[in-house]
Amino acid sequence: MMANVDLSVIIPSKNNKHKTADIIRRISEVTKGLDVEFIVIDMNSTDNSVLSALNEIKKHKLRGCVIQSGGSTVSSALNTGIYKSDGKYITFVYPSKLYKNYIPQYYKTIEENNADFVFAVPSGDKEKSEIVKKGLDNISGVDLLIGLIRSLVNIDFSAVMLNREYLLGNHIKFYEDCSYGYAEAFIYNVLLCGPKISYVDIPLRRDLANSMPKDNITGNSACLNRIDAMLKVYETLTLCHREETKLTALFEYDKLPSVVMSVVDMLLNENFSYSAIKNSLRLKHYDELLKISKITPSKLRNKILKWKITPWFYQP
Repeated sequence: MMANVDLSVIIPSKNNKHKTADIIRRISEVTKGLDVEFIVIDMNSTDNSVLSALNEIKKHKLRGCVIQSGGSTVSSALNTGIYKSDGKYITFVYPSKLYKNYIPQYYKTIEENNADFVFAVPSGDKEKSEIVKKGLDNISGVDLLIGLIRSLVNIDFSAVMLNREYLLGNHIKFYEDCSYGYAEAFIYNVLLCGPKISYVDIPLRRDLANSMPKDNITGNSACLNRIDAMLKVYETLTLCHREETKLTALFEYDKLPSVVMSVVDMLLNENFSYSAIKNSLRLKHYDELLKISKITPSKLRNKILKWKITPWFYQP
């Protein structure tokens, strides 16, 4: 599908008051010279944020629109943005987690390298990362996934840029029934499809002054969504990439147990009892994911064993 603009900036928005308009203005100022469209996906706002965003677009004669997605999830809103976009490339801007002025460098890198996926790897991180020492510009999606699971490299899922045609051609989308873990699962699916990867050597600087407060997603089901999301990725891996035995083993004995234990920690911090957590995990058979082998990191192995044997002594 031919792109009509250089870049689509997709912004999920709910009751952001004037903040969405401010985001549009700041991005338009740092992307002068690029043909950018702003796609605001409004999730049933009850304030004047929609009107404010539309006024900003019209006032400065920008490309853009506001699309209503009702009371749906953020992941559903992001999917709507992907399908409504016309950009050669796409980036997602989360009002609760804004970064300063990274988009122009991302665009320059993705265009020059004809890449499908771009993220930031600051020099400080490069010195620590075995993956980048081997040459990240030629790395495969599977190798990057292995690096993510083994904590050899970090990707901030809310600051990436992607080739729209790559997403559509590989039918990659956010899991709409997951309110937690959807961004992580989306990036994992992007990498599973074999993108051409590049990176930008810049530190990502949070724009805390202009970010909206993040909604606290609490409760049993929301936390468990992250396990659901990663299990779906694992299912895709085992069905479509059976030859990737190393990655499959890492998922089984590192990633999935790690996600389950992170949910345990989160629920304990929300003052759920250990018995209630164990019952919830058992009910959905998530306790069966707490498997260990020689490739399980020692710290994770110890957490799992303590949780299984003496949960009343376990501390997050």
